[in-house]
Amino acid sequence: MGGPNKVFLALGLRSLSLCLGVCGMFSFLIGIGILTIIVLVWFLLTYWLNPHVEAPDGKARITGSCGDTMEISLKFRDERVTEAAFWTNGCAYSLNCICVAADLAEGRTPDEILEIDPELIQKSVGGLPADQMHCAQLSVETLYAALEDYMKNTRAQGKSQSGEGPTS
Repeated sequence: MGGPNKVFLALGLRSLSLCLGVCGMFSFLIGIGILTIIVLVWFLLTYWLNPHVEAPDGKARITGSCGDTMEISLKFRDERVTEAAFWTNGCAYSLNCICVAADLAEGRTPDEILEIDPELIQKSVGGLPADQMHCAQLSVETLYAALEDYMKNTRAQGKSQSGEGPTS
């Protein structure tokens, strides 16, 4: 290779290097953009696909000793649960237990909800390992707390409608 060819080769390599730097940065930015879109779509789908109860009559959120948090919202009509929604940040066992607790509550009266216990939850999910029974217990505690919230709200409404509540 002679002199002029060496110069063109050097310029070509330099251009290639510059292009790879710019192209690499461009690819990086496209990758970040794609990841951002994926995360936003994931959040939107998670929000839309998770059941929500508008203006729940009873709601509870409890964090267990394991660190899992469970939430249940209940909507009542004629003293029966017409809608139940749940949420958890826990493991698959927690998700299954809280989902079953919400499903079992639908269509039941408050007295019938009190018949739901951890053993029923365990049977309904097809069994749980012994070290995961606390998930069933936490789901029942959360369900009972939502029921208690409903009962408090119902009593408060009864007092305000009958005039027994505080006056303003």
